[in-house]
Amino acid sequence: MNQLPDPASLVRATGLASGSHLQRVLVSELARVAKLASIPSPTRSRAAASHPFETALRRDAANRGGAVIAEYKQASPSLGPFAMGTPLLPQLRAYLEGGASAFSILAEPVYFRGSADHLMAAETLGAPRLYKGFVISEGQLAEAEASGAEAVLLIARVLKDHTAAFAQAARDRNLEPLVELHDLTEVGFAQAAEARLVGINARELSTFTLGEPTAAPLRRAFPEAVLIRESGLATPEDARSALRAGFEAVLIGEALMRSPDPRGFLARTLSNLKPETV
Repeated sequence: MNQLPDPASLVRATGLASGSHLQRVLVSELARVAKLASIPSPTRSRAAASHPFETALRRDAANRGGAVIAEYKQASPSLGPFAMGTPLLPQLRAYLEGGASAFSILAEPVYFRGSADHLMAAETLGAPRLYKGFVISEGQLAEAEASGAEAVLLIARVLKDHTAAFAQAARDRNLEPLVELHDLTEVGFAQAAEARLVGINARELSTFTLGEPTAAPLRRAFPEAVLIRESGLATPEDARSALRAGFEAVLIGEALMRSPDPRGFLARTLSNLKPETV
């Protein structure tokens, strides 16, 4: 296995205020990963050229003008519980019926009320799954692998110079790394990781407030990557605007979980995105 840094040292080195939402989540995850069982070596085999998560996004971006990663999330640090008890599989089926290309499923249990078991349960639906967590250890990558996830989120603001090592450790477990940036100062971390999936989080992660990213500077830095706009997409038109602005995909969570009609929300997002050719 790849030699990764001590999780405690990563958490200490974030530079975030101790009371910030992100730091609180990381401290909580640090306690959780310390209790994980012994970490198994990578076990899952997959064709060397197989990238099911990336492939699904590229296919739908090419065919429809955009792809949606639809997220199952019951709570957040800033809002607390807001969708507790939403049945997992009916929600995910509505996402597929609305045109979602892939799922993002929260794995962090304390602040987001997530679980790796949710990723395992979603396997029956056949869509590729992103293990959405706050990865600081090999144990979490092993958990993601065991859950059957196809991809895993890596947050550059947390991992910094270790992003590339974590990306390789993910690939060793046949997990596609989605490297998340919160501003352009972190581009070098994703480039060193040779990221093929690059997300820009519209939130300022330390406070979970919203910002407005643009695709143009990311496209210059990552000409071949799938660019994903994350967070702050409250309406179908928000998502459509992001896709028209140069992102191949959007990740939508809270808005879908709050919507009384997630299938319709997604259908409106994806309707007539690609201009018809004569």
